[in-house]
Amino acid sequence: ITEEIWQRVAPLVRGARSAPGAPAIASIMLAPWPKAAGFRSDAAAEADMGWLKKFVLGVRQIRGEMDISPARRLPLLLQDASAADRELAQRHQALLMRLAGIEVPQWLAPGAKPPPAAAAMAGAMTLLVPMAGLIDPVAELARLAKNARKTGEEIARAQAKLGNDNFIR
Repeated sequence: ITEEIWQRVAPLVRGARSAPGAPAIASIMLAPWPKAAGFRSDAAAEADMGWLKKFVLGVRQIRGEMDISPARRLPLLLQDASAADRELAQRHQALLMRLAGIEVPQWLAPGAKPPPAAAAMAGAMTLLVPMAGLIDPVAELARLAKNARKTGEEIARAQAKLGNDNFIR
């Protein structure tokens, strides 16, 4: 399939020839590997992608910590967003919704008190996922207690090993 695509695209692509004016390279297997130096750097695009990565990773961090399914679309509140954050969020809204699995983000007014929510930072902006209707507090406390108990057991095992002279030797 890749070779078939190459045969259709290569005649249209600059650099798909071994030399200027030469015939198109017969097979993708014979084509030279692209060199990074052949592409222009775009600092603005790199900055945008860095911002998008921080945003999406923040939402995914909340999902992981709160054990929320990736399939569930989350409501999201944005707090302390700069003008640049607002502009980027609006410009890339469709990408954010798709990659982070969120509903249309809502902006908290400056000084407004957020509802109980899980939080993550994306630069100076705070990403908040309201917990109302999303997590059962009783079940969440039970889950955290279970994790704390397991961690306590692991600490006790490690301390027992470290207290054993044979293990230390």
